[in-house]
Amino acid sequence: MSVIRASFLILLSAFVCWAQSGTAAPAQDSGAKTIEQQSEFEKAFDEARVLAAQGRLEDAIDAYRKAAKLQADKCAPCFQMIGHANLQLGKLKESAAAFRQAVELKPANEADLYNVLGVVLYLENKKESFEQAAVALQRAIDLSGGKLVMAYYNLGFALIKSGKEQQGIEALKKFIELAPAAGEAAQARAVIGNPKMVDARIATSFDVKSSSGEELSLEKLRGKIVLLDFWASWCGPCRVDMPEVRKIWKKYNSDHFLIIGINLDRNRPSFEAYAKEQGVTWPQYFDGLGWGNKISLLYRVTAIPHTILIDQDGVIQATGLRGSDLSNKIGELLKNLHKHSSGDGTK
Repeated sequence: MSVIRASFLILLSAFVCWAQSGTAAPAQDSGAKTIEQQSEFEKAFDEARVLAAQGRLEDAIDAYRKAAKLQADKCAPCFQMIGHANLQLGKLKESAAAFRQAVELKPANEADLYNVLGVVLYLENKKESFEQAAVALQRAIDLSGGKLVMAYYNLGFALIKSGKEQQGIEALKKFIELAPAAGEAAQARAVIGNPKMVDARIATSFDVKSSSGEELSLEKLRGKIVLLDFWASWCGPCRVDMPEVRKIWKKYNSDHFLIIGINLDRNRPSFEAYAKEQGVTWPQYFDGLGWGNKISLLYRVTAIPHTILIDQDGVIQATGLRGSDLSNKIGELLKNLHKHSSGDGTK
């Protein structure tokens, strides 16, 4: 899966979590239904929801289909959840078909579902699918009266990938106009400046103070290779990994490379004592919020230790690398950087 496809999946995550968080079956029109029929539907829907929460997605799909049949296939939430389950299974064709069934029933969240349908079609990664995605995403915008802001972002990528570059740029400009501070704004600006960046994943910008008071601005670090290292003193694997990070800093520390540690401790003395003990001399960001750490939330970090390696153009080149794999990748990026800067190669 390309990095931009992974980026689009991230955009879906909040919607998927919301869709699966309900505690009861959706309300249905009881006009021609007996109490027994309604009860049977609710039981099937709730069973499907539990199966999905347990990760038994194939079984959940069967249960949602059973629930839909009990409503004469007029259950938009059933098809919505079938679509999400198939998406999690990587069955994009089946996922798109289910979302189409859902939107045909014109539910209250029709605009949201068209947005998700557009993303699923985009993920199919075919020219005709990009074109279909653009149609679905424009429909999402129209139905929401332009209030579904992320649809403009998604539409911009779909249009560019379908060959409509200028229209795609205009959609991305509209997204930035409506959401200039959004985490995806940096990606949108990069693609506007160079549409060939449509398949790159741009690192989310931040501007913070380090634990020692120095400015840490990702935008101002363009031209350098930057490693974001997420860790905490209470994290056993992080403690195991720290000597390797220290070796990387000793080997590559230069005007062309910087490590920024992102510490997830809540207790500042614990963080500072461990950093001093380990000889950590590279910049650290600490805000005392633990898993609520500002930069950790920006990058949706859910487990540590975790690394994000960013090149001189602000493009994420690797995530999750550790030890020799991480060191070798940094060496490769620095070698390429030196080659380009000396005129020995072309971008």
